[in-house]
Amino acid sequence: MNIVFCHGVMGPEMDWNNKTFNPNKNWKYWLQFWVEATHDVIMQMPAFPHAHVALMKYKEWENVMDHLEINQDTVLIGHSAGGGFVLKYLSMHPELKVRQVILVAPWTDTTNETGFYSGLDFTNIQNQSKYGVDLLMSDNDMEDINKSCEQIIREIPNVHPHTFHGYGHFFQLAEFPEITEIIKF
Repeated sequence: MNIVFCHGVMGPEMDWNNKTFNPNKNWKYWLQFWVEATHDVIMQMPAFPHAHVALMKYKEWENVMDHLEINQDTVLIGHSAGGGFVLKYLSMHPELKVRQVILVAPWTDTTNETGFYSGLDFTNIQNQSKYGVDLLMSDNDMEDINKSCEQIIREIPNVHPHTFHGYGHFFQLAEFPEITEIIKF
């Protein structure tokens, strides 16, 4: 088993150096350590180029993913734009079968302003994941994230929604132990 974590992007008002949006203690690093220490499972966190909403290009991100080993033993975790990317990547590669898909506050650009998610087809995604799709969202996230979550719930049959209270966009969490109970080891 392996885990691939797909990060999100910064919006126009955000700055990678701002500790509110990019804290040193972030749940993704905590999760990587926890997974590797307790389950001896490798969690890869590829760095996607142009990780800014105005600069992101699907083909560049796809090229990064194409160099990773993704198979029926892979858990794909995507946060924010990374969650939307996981969905598009699976829809563009219908032959792929994975162990599980976990989307944390996913963004799919429902207004299609960036074009990054054009061509996203939800039709077979449920069948590409042995354990289905888990959707993790917060009751106080941004409006565009809420719209993306609503779209995913409408479009993917049997999606497993998990709502958390007061987690915002999950940026500020130093630890996120609830996700460890959702990953199917």
